[in-house]
Amino acid sequence: MSSSMEEDEVLYETRLHISRPYTSNYPPLPHSNKVNQGGFLSMIKDKWSDYRSNSSKSSTKLRKNLSLFISLRGDYVAVASANQITILSKENDYQQPHGTFTSGGGGVFTSGVWSEFHGVLGVVDASDTVYLIKVNGEEIMRINKRQLRASSSIVGLIPQDGDDNDAQRSCLCRFVVITADGCLHLIETSKEPSASVLNSGLKSLGKFPKDVFCFDYSSECSLLVVVGSAVGISQSSVGNSAGSCLLSLWCRSQNLDLEPLISIQFEGLYSKSKDAALSCPKVLISPQGTYVATLDIRGCLHIFKMDKESRSLLSFACEEQLCSQGSNNITNEQNELLKDIVDFTWWSDRIMTLAKHGGILAMLDIGTGLKFQEHDHLYSMLVLDRIQQFQGRIFVLDSKVPSKPHRESGNVYNVEQITGGRNDQLDVSQLHWSLISVSKRSVPEMYNILISNCKYQAALDFANHHGLDGEEVLKSQWLHSGHGKDGINMFLSNIKDRNFVLSECVDKVGPTEDAVKALLSYGLQVTDQFRFSESEADEGSQIWHFRMARLQLLQFRDRLETYMGINMGRFSVQEYCKFRIIPVGEAAITLAESGKIGALNLLFKRHPYSLSPSLLKILAAIPETVPLQTYGQLLPGRSPPPRIALREEDWVECEEMVNFINRLPENHEIGTQIQTEPIVKRCHGYLWPSSSELSEWYKNRARDIDSFSGQLDNCINLIDLACHKGIYELQKFHEDILYLHQLIYADENDVDVCSSMSLISWEQLSDYEKFRMMLKGAKEENVVKRLHDKAIPFMRKRFHNMTYFTQDQDTDSFLVKWLKEIALENKLDTCLMVFEEGCRELHMNDFFKDEIEAVDCALQCIYLCTVTDRWSIMAALLSKLPQKQDVGISIECFEKRLKLAEGHIEAGRLLALYQVPKPMDFFLEAHSDEKGVKQILRLILSKFVRRQPSRSDNDWANMWRDVQCLREKAFPFLDLEYMLVEFCRGLLKAGKFSLARNYLKGTSSVSLASEKAENLVIQAAREYFFSASSLSCSEVSTHACKALIWLWIPGNDLICSSL
Repeated sequence: MSSSMEEDEVLYETRLHISRPYTSNYPPLPHSNKVNQGGFLSMIKDKWSDYRSNSSKSSTKLRKNLSLFISLRGDYVAVASANQITILSKENDYQQPHGTFTSGGGGVFTSGVWSEFHGVLGVVDASDTVYLIKVNGEEIMRINKRQLRASSSIVGLIPQDGDDNDAQRSCLCRFVVITADGCLHLIETSKEPSASVLNSGLKSLGKFPKDVFCFDYSSECSLLVVVGSAVGISQSSVGNSAGSCLLSLWCRSQNLDLEPLISIQFEGLYSKSKDAALSCPKVLISPQGTYVATLDIRGCLHIFKMDKESRSLLSFACEEQLCSQGSNNITNEQNELLKDIVDFTWWSDRIMTLAKHGGILAMLDIGTGLKFQEHDHLYSMLVLDRIQQFQGRIFVLDSKVPSKPHRESGNVYNVEQITGGRNDQLDVSQLHWSLISVSKRSVPEMYNILISNCKYQAALDFANHHGLDGEEVLKSQWLHSGHGKDGINMFLSNIKDRNFVLSECVDKVGPTEDAVKALLSYGLQVTDQFRFSESEADEGSQIWHFRMARLQLLQFRDRLETYMGINMGRFSVQEYCKFRIIPVGEAAITLAESGKIGALNLLFKRHPYSLSPSLLKILAAIPETVPLQTYGQLLPGRSPPPRIALREEDWVECEEMVNFINRLPENHEIGTQIQTEPIVKRCHGYLWPSSSELSEWYKNRARDIDSFSGQLDNCINLIDLACHKGIYELQKFHEDILYLHQLIYADENDVDVCSSMSLISWEQLSDYEKFRMMLKGAKEENVVKRLHDKAIPFMRKRFHNMTYFTQDQDTDSFLVKWLKEIALENKLDTCLMVFEEGCRELHMNDFFKDEIEAVDCALQCIYLCTVTDRWSIMAALLSKLPQKQDVGISIECFEKRLKLAEGHIEAGRLLALYQVPKPMDFFLEAHSDEKGVKQILRLILSKFVRRQPSRSDNDWANMWRDVQCLREKAFPFLDLEYMLVEFCRGLLKAGKFSLARNYLKGTSSVSLASEKAENLVIQAAREYFFSASSLSCSEVSTHACKALIWLWIPGNDLICSSL
């Protein structure tokens, strides 16, 4: 707010900080007071003493319903409302209570002062009790008048912050108590709830008033001013002045003593009035100590000018003096201003702030006589105080009582008289108060405040009066407008600051699509004047700034059209603001992730050059579950599209602009963010992925689709589409997916194994492992079908191509490897089915390369088999192989191997028959273990004897033929004579003596020497003899006799001597 006169003016801002109703706290809470603990009798004694003291004096006391206590620097403000104190802090701008204190006695607080260094508030209530309170509202201590040993009522307190040394100030807080009889008392305490009371005994000097009404102490000037009664003061001590009241000025010395400076008598009413008191007595020293002003209870203000050098006080503005002297400075209007004053304080050293009875707040320059009137706002009850260390900063406490019938606002008083010892309880149940600050402001600050409060006409008048730029008002009006066409025409078009206009056109977003278009269009209209000219060298950086702004406006216009397209005409300020500043690639990825294919398609059409570098990344963000047919048209081919449609280029989208952007530092914010499609086209062109990048992307996309959705059909369609778009490198990958698809969805496959096979796992398999996977779980009844349908075609492509490129003709085919593996697993039935089918039309079905491969594979398979009971299948397998007459070439080597294998099969069947089974591979290495083979032969004969001792001669004859067959088929290295000896030994053990005699004589193929035969007989007889339990055993005699009869030959001395 401001009011101006012809010569000077005061500018200030008014702010409301907090409003609070009175909060009752009755019954009172217990206090942590350690002084008043004398019990009930002590309380009665104190009350009786106070009553007698007050009654004896018949005094009339004034009390204020509201009081304001401000610390020196303004860090704390305390509002006293009746018996409740609300403490506010500068930290939160006085908007929330920092602490609250309520007096238990219910008395009104009359005065108070802050010890700001210690954060302690000292207050006095109407019962002359002193309270020391922390900033959080916690009571430290309380002291009553009796404890102070004071004989008169307490007028107020003075803090001693600046008088002690650092050591004392760190722990002690001191207050000087001034009583109405002019005595001074010292209270010393710490923040703990304990204190010592020191009665200083300082009596007033001769010039100190004996009946003190009010006082003020200036810590900066070390001055104390006291207003009291002039009764008993000698005329010589006050000079030529006369009156019923005395104003004396005292100086505080370093040793804390008071030295009198000046005294003056004047006429004023400060007590014992029959009429209602308008205000409380108050005296204040101006901030620099030039003036002293005092207010009596009639609301009359007395002003004195102080001259420290001459030690004199001049009554400067008293009403009587003005009338008699006819002052030129104070007019009759200002003279009326000095009457009916409720409260006052100093604004500066010569300007006073006055609170009038009618609720008006006014200011008066007592040096020049200028009056500054408050605006039309009327307050109810005003309490004023200032921050002592800062001029031009005061607080106004406005108390509003809700109006009742027949009550007028002008009849509300903040002061009541209490006669004698009566301490009436104040009815403040409906009392409300508001704390308002009035702060000095400079001309620019005041101008900005008017604008920020949207008081545009007042701001324009203020600007005209002070010669300020009125465009600031237009700017604020624009900023608070709807940013539409009307705002542009009324405000923005009238602003001459082009930087501001362009920044608004670029940065602001209107509430509707039309508003945004209008603002962008106006920005393009403003920048159209900065076209390129031939004298480009003379153009400054400011012009390039405007051109870049035009480029950004074009970009925002393009983004607006794109945004409206992808949102089908729906406009949202928040979404558009976000969409127009993010990189278009990020916007495309967001659309892709949400599956908005239509919007993504539109984005690709409108911003093809900006999106080309991140094309594959954007497409990869489309969810794998989205059907391929919905976004297939977006998938790239080997080459970019032949034609790309763009809007018509603007004049700023030219080579000169491109050159300017290229000259900007790398990663410059403007160069990287402000790029329209024509600019990107000129700078970078159309960046298209290479064929290898495309191929790899399609592979990864197919893998992701299979991994995240399991839709293998979509994978096949994706790669098939890529092949149709010219990416032929994916043919083999396409075949792999087809094979996997056949493998998974075939009816006869192992579902548990194949259904869990992923594309990535399938790719990691070698070609042979894939071939084997195709035949996994195959059985005799379906192996041939699987071979024809899947495995053989796969082998034909992969294995034959592999051997063609590697020129390795000795490598086993996939089928041969697989047959060997299942043979090793003894699956000869499956092998038989494969060989039967493969050798039926060997040159037509591509099972085997030729007859040699088929025969070799079959022979390896039967020798890899470890079972000893599949001889028939082995024989059948060999019978399916191509015969010699079917082969046009000689295969003598394989004929020998075939015959040998057939013999081994026959030998194996015989060994199994005689319960000595051996696998096929045993016969291949038997020649290297002749001893072991002989042991097998003896084991066969031994088992033959023990298994059925009474065998017929025919059985033994068959046995001899089988032994000869084993030698012929498998053990040709055994001596035939040895075999006959072992056979005869078996006959003798079995008791076949007659048959043994015949074989001992020899056979058609071999004969034994007589000595070997005789030794064999003797050895057999000995075994019989030694096998008997005793000589009398019938077995010994019987067998011995039989041997002698059977083998006795006349003239054979060896046998005879042996027996």
